[in-house]
Parts: sequence; structure tokens; C-alpha cells
Amino acid sequence: MATFYILQDLLTSNNLTTKNVLIVISSGLIGGALSGLVFGWLMGKFVNSKLVTKGTEIDLETGENIVFETGANHFKGVEAVGGKLYLTNKRLVFKSHKFNIQDHELSIPLSDISKVERTKTWGIINNSLSITTTGNKIEKFVVEHPDEWINYLGEKYGIHQMHLQ
Repeated sequence: MATFYILQDLLTSNNLTTKNVLIVISSGLIGGALSGLVFGWLMGKFVNSKLVTKGTEIDLETGENIVFETGANHFKGVEAVGGKLYLTNKRLVFKSHKFNIQDHELSIPLSDISKVERTKTWGIINNSLSITTTGNKIEKFVVEHPDEWINYLGEKYGIHQMHLQ
């Protein structure tokens, strides 16, 4: 946001003196920082709202219990669908919240998962999981606490795991 504010002001200003450039840069940095904080706070409120948490609850089968869960995005084409990823003692379940274009639920039995791999989102951010099924289908998720997901799936359930180099 700071970069956007600074570029916008510099490109639309008619009076670019050294003093004005310094004012533009400082106000852009302050405005960008404040925008980032407010956006982060609002996203936290949204993710933890009853509307989202109730909408992402899953139905459990008989004898099934939740082992681990976090917020997650599931990649469906170009959209990173927001929701929640659950690990139960029987399956891996993603359920989107209702504020997505591709609202859906995905359930993969643990016996159908052949590999879990820690990957990078857009090749940069080290916060993703790639799940390969026995049918060689790959499902990609951006998750909170990716190391814990790797530990649960790999160590507790014996699924082959690969880590980033």
C-alpha cells in the first residue's frame, strides 16, 4: 500500500520539489503501514466471525474426531478459495466459507493420500502444502502452521512427506 500511495502521489503531483517528495514518501509509508494494520485487523475479525466459523463446520462420521484444524485456502484453478482445513482420524477435509466464488467441500480419506509436501505459494512464500492422492491427483493448500500439518500427516499417520530444500 505504501508503494501505491507514493507512486500515486508522485505521478499526480504538479509540484515535485525535494521537500514535497519527502512529504509524499513519509505520508505514503505512514498511510501504507496504517492501511496494512487496519486491513489485518479487519481480516482477523472476519476470519474469526461466527458467520465464517459456523459456515466452515464439518459433519463428522461415527467414530470420527478432529485431530487438527486451521484456516486455509484451497487452490481451485486460479482462485485460492478461503475456508478451513480439518484433519480427522479418518480423512482430510477442506470446507470453504460462503464468501467464495467456488464454494465447496473436499474430503480425502487418509488411506488415499500417498504424499504430503511442503511447497511455496507463487514460488516465494513457504506456507503451502501439496497433497498427492493415490490416483496422482494433487491438491494444493495455503495453511496456517504448515510444519504442524506435515508432522501430523507424516509422523502420526505415516504419509510419505517431502520438505523444501
